[in-house]
Amino acid sequence: MSNEIPSSRKTLYYVGMILTIIGVILFLSNFVLVFTGNVFNVNPLISFIGFIMVAVGQIIRVIGAKGVAGSGIILDPEKAREDVKPYSKAMGGVIDDVLSNVDSTNVSKEIVKIKCRNCGELNDEDSVYCKSCGEKL
Repeated sequence: MSNEIPSSRKTLYYVGMILTIIGVILFLSNFVLVFTGNVFNVNPLISFIGFIMVAVGQIIRVIGAKGVAGSGIILDPEKAREDVKPYSKAMGGVIDDVLSNVDSTNVSKEIVKIKCRNCGELNDEDSVYCKSCGEKL
C-alpha cells in the first residue's frame, strides 16, 4: 500500500476548510452589521447557519486529514493504523533519525546477584555454587 494520502481524503480536507471559512464569514457578518450601525439588517439565522457550517467543516476536515477510522468515527484499530500511516511514517522517519544517532552499545544491562548464605559473597544469578566458599546457593 502506498504511504500517500488518497486524493479523496485531500478533497475532503479542503472542502472542510472551505466550509469552515464560509461559516466564519457568515457567523461574523452579523457582528459587522451591528458595528456598522445596520442593526435592522441583522439576521440571527445567518449566524446560526455559519456556526453550524464551521462545526461541520471542522468535522469534515478532521475526517479528511486522519481518515474515518483515524479520526475515531469507526472503532477499528487496524483501519486506524492504515489511515494514519502517512503521518506515522513521517514521524517514524524522525524517530529513526534520532535512533541512528544513539549509541546502542552503551546500553547498561541490569545485573542480578545472589548473596551466599554462608559467606555473604555476591554471585551471578545462574550460579549453583558460591564462587568464594563453594557452598551450594
